[in-house]
Amino acid sequence: MDMIKEKIGVIGLGRIGFPVARAFIKKGYSVYGDDKRSEIIEKFQELGGIHYQSPAEIGSYCKTVLVIVLNDKQVLEVFSGDSGLLEGIKPGSVIICMSTINRSVLESIAAQCTERNVNFVDCPFTGGPARVPEGNLTLIAAAPLELINTVAPVLEVIGNVVHVGNIPGIGQSVKYCNQLLVGTTHVATMEVITLARKLNLDAALVCKIVGSGIAGSEYFQLLSESLLEARPSPGGLGQMCKDMSIVSNTLDEVKFPAYVAKAATKYFKLAEDLSMQNLEGSELIKVVENVSDQIK
Repeated sequence: MDMIKEKIGVIGLGRIGFPVARAFIKKGYSVYGDDKRSEIIEKFQELGGIHYQSPAEIGSYCKTVLVIVLNDKQVLEVFSGDSGLLEGIKPGSVIICMSTINRSVLESIAAQCTERNVNFVDCPFTGGPARVPEGNLTLIAAAPLELINTVAPVLEVIGNVVHVGNIPGIGQSVKYCNQLLVGTTHVATMEVITLARKLNLDAALVCKIVGSGIAGSEYFQLLSESLLEARPSPGGLGQMCKDMSIVSNTLDEVKFPAYVAKAATKYFKLAEDLSMQNLEGSELIKVVENVSDQIK
């Protein structure tokens, strides 16, 4: 395959989408992208990316398109309308939806793709932006195995493909299980730091010890360091609010109380009520501290 001539569409150039586009450009792909923020588009073009102003245009030029936007609303905007992806993409092309969204929305979009003879891969992921340049995201792929084998060389630029099933929607379900642990770890990390401070301990030292022990994890380390050393977080707070809302709704659907996950969701709901969605994930510490300070 002549990589210089291979065209890839990337719709959504955010926290993950931008490094994904950069990874493909570095591999020699011609990357066609779009995002709502002009400053991001400028940076994308400086990398060598090619900007088109609508998903339909991107779909008309690329046989493989990655959708990496935040939520249900944004995914629906990408796919629908006169300028939507389904209006421009050609039969036989492949759409890889990497967003974490409600399964019902994902399944509806997948059905529309099938009606138009467009291949569809449900492919949420786990792993933060730092893993993209290493090609080390975990890609949770649900689609017929033959299709997965076809797109694997593309996806392996950014991560390791795990085939979880043949039916779109299964990938989302697996991601919900992942986010349950991510969300509860996120809250627990904030609580560990808050407790350390209330005990007048060195929070950085406490996190170093906890992180090196049996309960330590990569996410705990990255999140605690982002807070204590004022670094960018692995994910945004808005993303976590959205994901934990989906997890909570899913728990209700299957009639599973999941007390720990439900308690964690309350913190994210409070952050949402305070319009903190555009902040770094580590800013959840303010919610945890506020809750703690209310206890007399």
